Order: sequence, then C-alpha cells, then structure tokens
Amino acid sequence: MRVYVDTEYTYPGLRRGTPRPTAADKRQIVQIAAIIYDEIAGEVVAEFNVLTKPSFQRRLPNFFTELTGITQKQVRENGIPLKDAIAQFAAFCGSTPVWTFDKDEEVFKQNAGYIKMKWPLSQNFVRVKSLLPSWGVNPDAFSSGTLYKAAGLDMLGHVHNALHDVKSMAAAVHVFETKQLAN
Repeated sequence: MRVYVDTEYTYPGLRRGTPRPTAADKRQIVQIAAIIYDEIAGEVVAEFNVLTKPSFQRRLPNFFTELTGITQKQVRENGIPLKDAIAQFAAFCGSTPVWTFDKDEEVFKQNAGYIKMKWPLSQNFVRVKSLLPSWGVNPDAFSSGTLYKAAGLDMLGHVHNALHDVKSMAAAVHVFETKQLAN
C-alpha cells in the first residue's frame, strides 16, 4: 500500500503568467487530497479530501479559483483549520509510505511552521517527478494531474483539483511500474 498526496495552495501574487512559486514564497494550503492505493491490485482503497480555512491570505485569488475550481464559498462553508487538516492527514497516512509528485512535503512542512505545529509524519515523501526519467517520461512535460496521459490512460476530472491529481498520479505510476516489471 502507498499513500499518494497532492495539495493545492495559493500564495501572494498568484495570477496567470506568474512563475511557479519557490520555498521563498508564502505558500498557503487550501486543499489536501490523498488516496491509499494498492499498487499490486492497481486500485484506490481509501480517499482523503479536505479544504482548509486560509489563515493569512483569506481571499482566494480569482486565478486560483479558475485553476482549481475551488471557490471562496466552498472554503468558507467546508474548510477546516489547517492544524486539524494536517492532523487528519497524518492519521490517514499512519506509517504508510507517502508518494507525491514533487515538492508537497516541503509545502506541508512550511505550512506546519506557520502555525507552530510539529510535523507529525516520520516518513519522507517519495517524489514521483524524480522517478519519471527511469520510466522514459520527461518530468517537465507533465504535472500530477496530467500524468495519466503519459501512461496512455483516459481519465475524467479537473486537473489542479488535488483529488483528481492523486488519482492520475497513482494510476500512471501503476502503469509505469507494471511495464517495468514486464520487461
């Protein structure tokens, strides 16, 4: 079993055409989605999906809503405090290995630091992006939400919705690993 996780976050200055944020940007998690994936059977066993109440950038930028489909109303009505979201995510993971597309572990730890919360997981995240070249996939050509295309899969969903993106990533990795084992 593996946990696949993705976050959607905003940061000051987020708008169309801005470069990808770095660790120097104050990235604020708005959505955490994860699945427990049985890599042998190639299926989702459990899902986790929460919105958080933003603590320092309370108004979502229009571009964030356009990109993710997450609205201010959804966050206001369904968001939970970040501390609760991180604690629930950690409980969901337990000691299961955690896989992410790229820098979500860094974003999590940055956000835990904002609220003076000790990071609750002991395992390091496996970064899928760094594994892609070994499967013959250009790591800069895909995101977690579009990775299913690199695996030749069809998938419905909204790219940049973290739940869609983790399912895309898990399904694609399953295809890549299955092909690798067959060779």
